Amino acid sequence: MYVKVLFDQKAKKGLLSGKGFSCLVDGKILFDTGGTSADLVENMDRMMVSVEELEGVVISHDHWDHTDGLWEILRRKKGLKVYVCSEISETFKRCIEELGGKPVLVEGATEIMENIFVVGGMKGVHKGVEISEQVLVVRGDNGLSVVTGCAHPGIVKVLEVVKDKLGVEKIYMAFGGFHLDGFDKVAIEKVISEVKKMGLIKVGPTHCSGEKARRMFSGRYHENYIAVKAGHIIHL
Repeated sequence: MYVKVLFDQKAKKGLLSGKGFSCLVDGKILFDTGGTSADLVENMDRMMVSVEELEGVVISHDHWDHTDGLWEILRRKKGLKVYVCSEISETFKRCIEELGGKPVLVEGATEIMENIFVVGGMKGVHKGVEISEQVLVVRGDNGLSVVTGCAHPGIVKVLEVVKDKLGVEKIYMAFGGFHLDGFDKVAIEKVISEVKKMGLIKVGPTHCSGEKARRMFSGRYHENYIAVKAGHIIHL
């Protein structure tokens, strides 16, 4: 199974970059939709990804840099299921419905397609405000992989919740936002040590992870570090 990174703050030559994150799982499930609708759609066109082939969209949380592209996606394909946290605002749900989408409220762990799960109900804090977040989990060729939007609850807590909700002992890979931008080296090193103790083989911190954390993870994981950027295809 493969994931195509469609939008990120870094991009391969010929693709657009910007604040936010989005990726395509197994050619069918869109996870988050980036911070610029036009740039997401342009990248999809350049990577020959068709909106018509989508079978669902998973929104990790309702911050603009993860949701901006959703509205154009829904305009282009009516009736698309949009998996959101059960605590999402009524306004957000109504916007989905008005554009012809079908909001699906997620609580706990839900298998949305064979070997593709959404694990929700995780609480974090952003700028002093509590936020609910969910992650995408894929059972691929190499084991279980976790895709995060921002990991506001903390990447270690997110991984622990996934293991508990899905009843698994090992996770092969985690990539996406690790919410470590602005953390000092001591705090980042503690996170890296905890992640390694959990046995993760590969990691790909991006988006809100910060350059410092990216360098430190790279230094500890070496060839098993994934330099995530738009245009990257990741084998799970």
